[in-house]
Amino acid sequence: MRTLYVSRQGCYIILKGETLIVKQGETIHGEVQLPLLEQILIFGKSQLTTQVIRTCLWRNIPIAYLSRMGYCYGRLMPIERGYRQLSRYQQNLTVTERFLVARKIVQAKLKKIVSAFIL
Repeated sequence: MRTLYVSRQGCYIILKGETLIVKQGETIHGEVQLPLLEQILIFGKSQLTTQVIRTCLWRNIPIAYLSRMGYCYGRLMPIERGYRQLSRYQQNLTVTERFLVARKIVQAKLKKIVSAFIL
């Protein structure tokens, strides 16, 4: 698994063609070819351009933001195709179908609340 670790503080990553370039000011610290990359780990106060983020999401390359000591603040991961299909399906529901779905959700929540009181 090919991982890009950016632990040097104050760096930024830019995209040039099919290459990610790690820079600090005008100094280039490294270059990585996108097809070889499987994930990016950003430690501390470094940053990525929007183009890098968009390209990584498009290519299913996750990005993790961590503290300098390795605490994970969060990850950026692409939306899977299944979620996109579900979203399109939900947008195509009629008003009646939306009402029925909402009704089922409320019924399930009320059932859960009532069963919690019985126990």
